[in-house]
Amino acid sequence: MSYVSAVIASSGFAPNTIAKDYGVDLEVRRIGKYGSKRVDLGVMLEFQLKASINWEAKDSYVIFDLEADAYNRLVFRRDNASTPCILILCCLPKEESSWLNVCEEELVIRKCCYYHFIDGKETKNSSSIRIKIPRIQLLTPKSIHELIERIFGGALS
Repeated sequence: MSYVSAVIASSGFAPNTIAKDYGVDLEVRRIGKYGSKRVDLGVMLEFQLKASINWEAKDSYVIFDLEADAYNRLVFRRDNASTPCILILCCLPKEESSWLNVCEEELVIRKCCYYHFIDGKETKNSSSIRIKIPRIQLLTPKSIHELIERIFGGALS
């Protein structure tokens, strides 16, 4: 969650952690300026976060087996909510000792996160469903801005 919050904050938006687990872990809030004061302009998009060592980079995709229940809740959410909810997959290295490196000069977190919009129908699978996330959907400050622009352009709802 800290990784994603840092990317959001670096993009100039305000990340907000959700305390209760109803399938949303983090939200991006738009903050405006009214004179010399800051004003919360509301939630723009929300994230369901997953972190895993069980992923595979294959060609131009990241392959991940998402729990069927989580997938179905994202489908339901997509069809019934007013705010988009995006799946964020944090792809961790297999070796836990390489996830984080801290020294005086830097903090290094390995590997990266990808974002994904669930676009299919509910699955009948009981355990998981395989999803393919395009590797170009890397979560960066720039991609956060692009997602926000898509929301305001009406491409996401």
